[in-house]
Amino acid sequence: MRGIIMKLKKMVTLLSVFALVSLTLSACAPKEDSVKKSSSTSKSEKTVSLNLGTMPAPDSLPLYVAKEKGYFKEEGLDVKLTSFKSPTERDAAISAGQLNGAVTDVVALASYVNGKLGWKSATALTGYFGIVTSDSSVKTVADLKGKTIATLSRQTPTFYLYQQLKKNGLSADDVTIKEVPSIPVRLQLVAQKQADATILPDPFLSMAKAQGLTEIAKSNPTKYQTTILALDKKTSQNKETVAKLTKAYNKAVAQINKHQASDYQTILTKNLSFPESVAKSYTLPHYTKAQKVAESTLKEAFEYAKSEGVLKENVDPAKYQLSVTD
Repeated sequence: MRGIIMKLKKMVTLLSVFALVSLTLSACAPKEDSVKKSSSTSKSEKTVSLNLGTMPAPDSLPLYVAKEKGYFKEEGLDVKLTSFKSPTERDAAISAGQLNGAVTDVVALASYVNGKLGWKSATALTGYFGIVTSDSSVKTVADLKGKTIATLSRQTPTFYLYQQLKKNGLSADDVTIKEVPSIPVRLQLVAQKQADATILPDPFLSMAKAQGLTEIAKSNPTKYQTTILALDKKTSQNKETVAKLTKAYNKAVAQINKHQASDYQTILTKNLSFPESVAKSYTLPHYTKAQKVAESTLKEAFEYAKSEGVLKENVDPAKYQLSVTD
């Protein structure tokens, strides 16, 4: 009897040990909900790679500052900035599916819509155009009647020109358009008096004035925005990525507005094609945070694109702008 009692005590002790071990393992094991949450967190924190096309103009400055200061990285974005010298090169890369986004413009956006590429505008950018002349008789836009303008049809600079002509009681029929694809060549032709006027963005606008050309009109960089950062279909549909991109952009804008052009000499000369002499005396515009292109501007741009054959059918421009959040 005594042996039986001893055996029972040993069994009870073993069972207690097994129970304790089981409870310990159960406590240490991750719960199913915790596993799912951890997996979800890991997925949301995954770095997103983006290849963004830029153009050699002040409009692109916030993107370079965001990369240089690490603002993209802070948002979990691995951004590559690919510079293009001309819209033709940029649009070829877009058509080939090589870019996730690009610095482009409202008339070019209409062409992407026409090609059913699925691209949309994420934000307006801070840029501007100036109309310059070497003709001393031209004092205002109204004086361009009968003059020859070096530009390129179906482009945003020409869209801006036509808007200015209309405001001054003229139409496209009142001027002669000399088709010149290259912006530097347009400047050269006007400087050599082989054309009466042209429309230029910076740095070419500053270069023109340095050469003695007269500026007769200039768009307001905060109120008239036709340059945009557009995103491809896949990126546009990812609200989280768009929000992160916008946040990094806005950080860069805030940083730029606290500084002067002299603080960004390397970016201006290396990435934005500013000659050193121009960069040294350049005054930065006041950059605006991410925002939509004005509905009226986008509507007029799409109407212009349709009149020029860039857009083949009537579309609602509002469908091609993303919601902008800070």
